[in-house]
Amino acid sequence: MFEVGEHVWADFGDGKVLAHIVRGAHEVEGETKYGVQAPDGSTRSLAYREPADRDEGGSGLTFWKI
Repeated sequence: MFEVGEHVWADFGDGKVLAHIVRGAHEVEGETKYGVQAPDGSTRSLAYREPADRDEGGSGLTFWKI
């Protein structure tokens, strides 16, 4: 679905930022996630969720298409 190097919007817990995929799809605790590089250079495994797919918990630790 997403390719390494692709830019996405991401929320690492502090709101929407521009980020990019650095690791392809992989499974973490039964959920498909991607390695997304944060602005500080760290890489986090985030789940893909478009805005309409998010729950009342918000968008933290997710990414979505630009």
